[in-house]
Amino acid sequence: MSITKRRISFILVAGLLACLVASTFLPLAAKVRFGLEFRGGYEIYYVLSPAQGKTELSQNDVLQTVNILQKRADSIGISEPDIRLEGANHIRVKLAGLTSAEESRSLLGSSQGLPTQLTEKYTQTVGSVLGKTALAETVQAGLIGIACIFLLLLGIYRAAGLLAAFCTVVYLWLLLIVFTGSGATLSLSAVVAFVLGLGMAADASIICFERVREELGVGRSMREAVRNGFNGSLATIRDANLVTALAMIALFVAGIGPIQGFALTMLVSIVISIATNFFLARALMLLLVDSGWLKPSWLIARAKQPAAKGTVFNFVAMGKVAALASVLVIVSGTLYYRAHGLNLDIDFTAGTALDIDVDRAISQDAATQIMSEAGTVPATVAVGGAQNTHIAVRFDEVLKPAELKQVITAFQGKYHSVEYEENTADPGVARDFAHRAIYAVFAAFLSIAVYIGLRFSWAIALATLLPIVQDILIVSAIFSLFKFEIDVTYIAALLTIIGYSLNDKIVIFGRIVENRKKNADTTPQSLAALVNLSIRQTLGRSLYTVLTVVMASASLYFFACEPLQMFALALVLGLISGAASSIFMSSALWLALQQRKARDISLNSSKETLGSKPFIASLVLFGVVGLAGWFWIPSQPSVSGQASNAAAQATSLGDLSSFRAIAVDTLAIVGGGDLKAARSRITDLETAWDQAEEALQPRSPADWTAVDKAIDRALSQLRSGKPDAAGCAQALETLIAKIDSKQPTGAASAAIAAPSSLGDMRPFKVIIADTEKLLDTGDTKGARARITDLETAWDSAEEKMRPLNAKAWTSIDKSLDRALRQVRTAIPDLAASAEALKTLSAKLDSQGTP
Repeated sequence: MSITKRRISFILVAGLLACLVASTFLPLAAKVRFGLEFRGGYEIYYVLSPAQGKTELSQNDVLQTVNILQKRADSIGISEPDIRLEGANHIRVKLAGLTSAEESRSLLGSSQGLPTQLTEKYTQTVGSVLGKTALAETVQAGLIGIACIFLLLLGIYRAAGLLAAFCTVVYLWLLLIVFTGSGATLSLSAVVAFVLGLGMAADASIICFERVREELGVGRSMREAVRNGFNGSLATIRDANLVTALAMIALFVAGIGPIQGFALTMLVSIVISIATNFFLARALMLLLVDSGWLKPSWLIARAKQPAAKGTVFNFVAMGKVAALASVLVIVSGTLYYRAHGLNLDIDFTAGTALDIDVDRAISQDAATQIMSEAGTVPATVAVGGAQNTHIAVRFDEVLKPAELKQVITAFQGKYHSVEYEENTADPGVARDFAHRAIYAVFAAFLSIAVYIGLRFSWAIALATLLPIVQDILIVSAIFSLFKFEIDVTYIAALLTIIGYSLNDKIVIFGRIVENRKKNADTTPQSLAALVNLSIRQTLGRSLYTVLTVVMASASLYFFACEPLQMFALALVLGLISGAASSIFMSSALWLALQQRKARDISLNSSKETLGSKPFIASLVLFGVVGLAGWFWIPSQPSVSGQASNAAAQATSLGDLSSFRAIAVDTLAIVGGGDLKAARSRITDLETAWDQAEEALQPRSPADWTAVDKAIDRALSQLRSGKPDAAGCAQALETLIAKIDSKQPTGAASAAIAAPSSLGDMRPFKVIIADTEKLLDTGDTKGARARITDLETAWDSAEEKMRPLNAKAWTSIDKSLDRALRQVRTAIPDLAASAEALKTLSAKLDSQGTP
């Protein structure tokens, strides 16, 4: 074929595709079926149980219920209702564009006329204005991410980068055709998959272009370099995308409804990205080379020269440093987690999350007061947004529809425009999410271990999976340390991290396998040099791929709507960790395993791959854990069980006046500016509450948990490294309001009037003052003797004071013990001793006669 014909062929192929995309993209986008996140509406998750008079739930009854709900939605006038059966007895209903919310919801969920009983377990409400705002923000984030990726490709590869950008636009176009053709709903998670799929599509081009540059570096002609580069990259692209697909399949099969759309979109994206950014890119690249229009330097920038011996950085030697740094981060996060736990969203803890947008600025105190006056005390309230018009509220309890309506009505009475988004998760659904998420991770690891073991060897499987575990632990540790919120999309982020981290590691190990075929030397020095060379050869691809996906994720974090921020943050952290573990840790671990072998194991020996005992043992272990997961996931509680739980939750916790008194004392100390003394005082509340757990929790588990979480938040505020006085006061006020809301009628006022005085504390305070003076003069021996007088006096007064208020007496007694320990040490810390005495004095003031 002549040069002229080749140029015409390139123009025809590229021009025809460009015209098709340009002429049909907007009409296709106009036909997309948007989810309720972008249109507003309701999502309701029902659990089905047998109707009255029936003992079993038949499949026919379930299907009939779905049909009736479909007819009800049609009669309400909802366009395109999405009603799906999930599992044997779960129905998810999405009513996008719903306006008459309460009436339509009550009609749809009525069990009258149904062959089954419906129990509402999860709800999501999105206002129409919030939905349109979320769509605009997400589209903006996507466009920024796309622009960043295209600029990176163009800057690195010039004309080839422009070609890759064009193929990526074709990828988006084809993905849009699949969505509109199948009638799928474009949810928030699907949009995320669209943007992240761009990184995968760009990654396929990057792998090929880096290989082409290597071929040019060894003296190949441009056409030969393109053919060899693309052909040599196919196996790597196949393996890398397949392991990502396995992770997405695990996520989809686990059945976590809110992110199944994300997994399915990612699977479709993988197929389309290979078609466009490998096969289409190769065809267009060959036509462009044959056209002779561009010099090699403008076609794909510079050639990549082979690394000379002795010039390759020792990546393997950095493996131990990287592992040590990872361990430090993980241990720090673990210790903080043990002390404070994770900041779990209601998807995993149950309760109601409410996000409200009003038409003018509002303060945190005003928002809290509005909700408290409406009869519902929130667990946390945060005000933000550009003009402080956004209120993020979390309730530890599940709000009933009437309670939610009261809260919204209260805001509507004070503000002209009120838009809100609500999420409510039942405890059973929250547990089910958590268990399925754990199972999804195990299932992903099992499938990936099988593939890598069959494709390469058990050693590579182990060296690949262990660093990925640390990637997950590092992200979890950082989320724990900084108290970032973890919701159900966090699991999608973790599995995406697994896929991308695997993708990177497979590329490196694929090059190690390829290079080892050319070098039979198995000495430790030779293997280390081979590993370093393989990493150096794939380093550009690793860094460029991470940059593309990180830029897409960062655009979601900074510019997309709030629900996507934590997802994007987890993804950015995981990708950076995954790149570091791929470059420094995985290959070093594999090298250590190789050096410990008694004899060399061929990487291509199927006998060793399938028959080695360590690999088989690993598969058996993963298999047992994975199979056990099915039995470990508990079924939804029965209706009778729910009724008994509801009855138990209706029971009061009883008189909480003693706990309230300690909280009030702590608030007063915070108001005085002595946060250290407040920290000591609230410790008494923690101790008393823990001691009363066995008696209180059985009375009303839900109420006990609500107060317990409020105490934990107050503890977290006061025990932070640099406590904020306003934040501490807010947490304590919320705790006091929470305690009051859980009291029987009249108990809250009784708590205020409840006698808590232990009498005249002045004699004890005189001894404390004497002890402080002795410490100031440096007479530690005299201080020890004087505080012993205080101990004697206190013990002598025990029989008289303790019956007045046993809890108050115990509280002071513990503070006295702490002061005794400080002063009586061999070489007392003067500052700590003075602080302990000051706290004790404040405690005496709070419990004594004014």
